[in-house]
Amino acid sequence: MSLKKLFALLTLGLLLAVPAVSLGQGKVLITSPTEGATLDALDEIRLAYEVDPGPRGDHAHLYVDNKEVAILHKLKGSYLLETLSSGTRSLCVKVVNKAHVPIGIGQCIEVTVK
Repeated sequence: MSLKKLFALLTLGLLLAVPAVSLGQGKVLITSPTEGATLDALDEIRLAYEVDPGPRGDHAHLYVDNKEVAILHKLKGSYLLETLSSGTRSLCVKVVNKAHVPIGIGQCIEVTVK
């Protein structure tokens, strides 16, 4: 294969890949509490989030220790968590499709509740 053909193929591949990357895949950002935070079990614990569901997502679900606790239809907002028991807790927001199936986009944090 000549150098010109190789260069042309690489350029074409790059041009075809850029639109797919530009579309965005979606993302989730948990803005509060922060990763590793220590929380008081007696305080109200509110999880704040921002969601970009991307082209395959529809809305998000909130999980505490891998148990679904809420369906989040707003793309930006907060959710008041029920009282959390003491210990290390995993908080996750995951993008799901219209059938409520996670599509692989999400964020999880761990907090300590005392």
